[in-house]
Amino acid sequence: MKPKLPLDSPIALINQDPSDFELIDMDGLKKKIIKKQNKWNTISLSQVVEDGIWEMESEFSNDNYAAIGIVRDSHNLVVGYSASENLNNQHTIVLYNQSWSRGNVRCKGNDKPGNTGFRGNQKVKQQFDSVKGTLIFFIDGIQQPVYIAGIKEKIRFIVCWHHADQSCIIHSLKKLAEPTTSHVANEKAVQW
Repeated sequence: MKPKLPLDSPIALINQDPSDFELIDMDGLKKKIIKKQNKWNTISLSQVVEDGIWEMESEFSNDNYAAIGIVRDSHNLVVGYSASENLNNQHTIVLYNQSWSRGNVRCKGNDKPGNTGFRGNQKVKQQFDSVKGTLIFFIDGIQQPVYIAGIKEKIRFIVCWHHADQSCIIHSLKKLAEPTTSHVANEKAVQW
């Protein structure tokens, strides 16, 4: 029996700050988020992820102070704050880009180095496996060694950044039949 193909899910966003984020439907599947103000802010997908293997692929227009990650579904992100700031950071995991924190992963307020971090115009994937309880990052198809383990709750995918006139395209949100992850050199698990 052939494995099932990935199932694309519609992408919807929770925009708690319309004065800062403009949302554009690109083709019925992709979404473009344009940042309008110079201030920290985080936006989440509305899809609650809890069963199976889910993957979100995104791409920022440049690499000025941006991050991707997850938030526990029970937490409402605080408007005007990054995912890594005190009001949000005990409920989030993020992978920073190169310019913000050289690719560190931040989990519940603690940074862990080891990933390369992404730059503008690179495709960044995050894959959540609810059975294994893992969140694994990919940059331009290359699996990153630092990942999160022990996630046993409902989550939502997030993007976070600071500067105005930048954009982020959410290329896809997919439910996968099986993981695309493997063991990589120097891998390190960070406990949720």
